[in-house]
Amino acid sequence: MHNVTLFQSNAVRLVGLGLAAAVLIAAAGGSLASFQARSPGSNMKAVGGAELVIDLIQGQETVLWSSLTGPVTNIRTVGWPTNDGTAELGGALMLERPADGAVGIVDFGEKPMSMTFEVND
Repeated sequence: MHNVTLFQSNAVRLVGLGLAAAVLIAAAGGSLASFQARSPGSNMKAVGGAELVIDLIQGQETVLWSSLTGPVTNIRTVGWPTNDGTAELGGALMLERPADGAVGIVDFGEKPMSMTFEVND
């Protein structure tokens, strides 16, 4: 019985250390702001408070963004999967390192499925 309690105690301690390490890594590396659309052609919505980090203006083919907290270092844009009649194709993927980390335009050609911004704040 004592060994089981000791094992559970160590497991809880390890989980706690893992969570603490994840928080420190996130704090040191900035934050992520994610936006997702519910269906093709719809506007993306902020996930988990992303609207407090990035301001988006969405058009039919482009997204104008501005950072509210710090410079954006990377943007990951994912398009909707398509089907060519015989095979399911993945959605387009665009990775970008903006020259100006404060504002920018992403010209994706269609409304994206999701966008994730890496921000140094």
